[in-house]
Amino acid sequence: MGIDIFTLVIVLATTHAIQLVIFSLEYYTDRRFEGLKWWMIWSLCAITGFTFMFLRQIKAIEVFSILIQNVMLISAYMAINIGLIKFLGLKIRKRLLIVLYVLFISLFYYYLLLDDDMRARMLLFWIFSGIISFLVAYDLFLCRLPEYRMNILLAIILFLFHGLFSWTKVILLMGGVQFNSFSSNNLFNIASFIEVLIITMLWTFVFISLIHRRLNLEVERAKLHFEVIFNTSPNAILITEVGTGIATSVNDKFYELSGYSPSDLIGKSTNELGIWLETGEKGAYLDRILKEGHVVDFEAQFVKRDGTVATGLISGRLIQLHDKPHVINIIKDISERIRNEEKIIRQNKELQRINEEKDKFFSVIAHDLKSPFSIFLGLTEIMSDEISSLPPDEIAGLAVKMRDSARNLYGLLENLLEWSMLQRGVTHFMPTQTLLFPEIKESIATYQAAAQKKNIHLQINVPVVITVKADINMLRSLLRNLISNAIKFTRSGGVIAVSAELLPNGSCLIKVEDNGVGMNPALKDQLFSLGKNTSRKGTEGELSTGLGLLICKEFVQLHQGKIWVESKEGEGSSFFILLPGEVNLS
Repeated sequence: MGIDIFTLVIVLATTHAIQLVIFSLEYYTDRRFEGLKWWMIWSLCAITGFTFMFLRQIKAIEVFSILIQNVMLISAYMAINIGLIKFLGLKIRKRLLIVLYVLFISLFYYYLLLDDDMRARMLLFWIFSGIISFLVAYDLFLCRLPEYRMNILLAIILFLFHGLFSWTKVILLMGGVQFNSFSSNNLFNIASFIEVLIITMLWTFVFISLIHRRLNLEVERAKLHFEVIFNTSPNAILITEVGTGIATSVNDKFYELSGYSPSDLIGKSTNELGIWLETGEKGAYLDRILKEGHVVDFEAQFVKRDGTVATGLISGRLIQLHDKPHVINIIKDISERIRNEEKIIRQNKELQRINEEKDKFFSVIAHDLKSPFSIFLGLTEIMSDEISSLPPDEIAGLAVKMRDSARNLYGLLENLLEWSMLQRGVTHFMPTQTLLFPEIKESIATYQAAAQKKNIHLQINVPVVITVKADINMLRSLLRNLISNAIKFTRSGGVIAVSAELLPNGSCLIKVEDNGVGMNPALKDQLFSLGKNTSRKGTEGELSTGLGLLICKEFVQLHQGKIWVESKEGEGSSFFILLPGEVNLS
């Protein structure tokens, strides 16, 4: 024969080196694909095996070369199997491969080191080579990946052919074919090496075609995903060509927003369709796109097909499509939001009008009723002092009741007037440093008669040195309302205590505590809420609307303080006011 075996060995090593470069480039270009590393290992093992096959010519390392050569070549077959199975995402037969690998090495080393038999080693190599090839072909046959059908079919044919060729050589060897050395230039050896060379190149072709098929599938899937995202986006998307403004692609939301059908849009310019309401807005938008490359939330108005106008926030970016600059425009329809904002503005104006009317109402009520009730109060005093047509005791009792009723109504009118002034913003807040004790003492004195009438004991526990920074009129109103409320809801024989203390942070805590009827949790939680019905009668039928406490809350908030209540039904209530304060050391 004119072909040299060692020349074929060099060709095989070179072929696998080229193959290694190809797989390395594929691997470092895209590392997502499983299996590429194993095909690189296959190439490295094959290169190493054929290199040591060539080195067998050196007698000094012949045995060592045989050891490395065959282990590397059978490892290469294993790597082919693992790489292909991992690339396709199939299950690897780890235990079976390990058993085959260990069994091969054990038997091969036996027939090399303990019982030197070249024919036995050749038989082992081709037997295991055939088993691995059939195993790969079987796994591929079970593969259910229709997108790789043709690639897998070709791979099955190649692995079956290699397996059959390997076992044919086994049969020939067992049948007594003449075999002196692997390097003999006989037909058997030459056919073996040429088959390996051809099958290696075909495997490489199949594996590269699998990679390219995988890449094409991913591109197709990415395109499909993009189309799904593009058409299911909640925002309208329009892609136009720079310069001409011709629409090249639009999504379903844009059709829905604009009212234009695909045939109306594709291939036509936005100028031709008159989509922009103001050409100046379009010019400003495009100038920014060309200058900055992108625009975010540019507000503009667009004309729909039916002639109605929509307002949108448009964000755009320059992109390259088919080697031409395009703009991808993403439009968010804010027409509904603008309508809602306009509605809110109208509602606010209406609310403002209603509030103004309410203020006027309170003002009229307070001022128009105050004078008649003042006269009524004067008449009750005259009746109690001068009318003698009725028995004196009866007249006196009647007069007292009328006076008490009138005073209750008068107090209500005062609260209404204060509330009206607060709501209209005419109450002037002028805080000054004020000694607290005299103000509490004066408020207690104001209600001393009402307390004595119900046999209620009033106490003051306030240090005379405490000064608060407060509006004097508001402070007096606060104290009057809280003491008046306490008297209303305390039974005969009860006790009301007004106390104050200076806290470490400089604030003053004022407490008005009674042992009256108290409140349930529901009433307590609604006590300072406007619009909640908190009115109830006192222990002797006194009138109470809850308006006084709302005024207290407003006054305390003006002082940037706090007001709250602690109460238990049947056991009394404690009202707390927290105001800025200090100790007067003068």
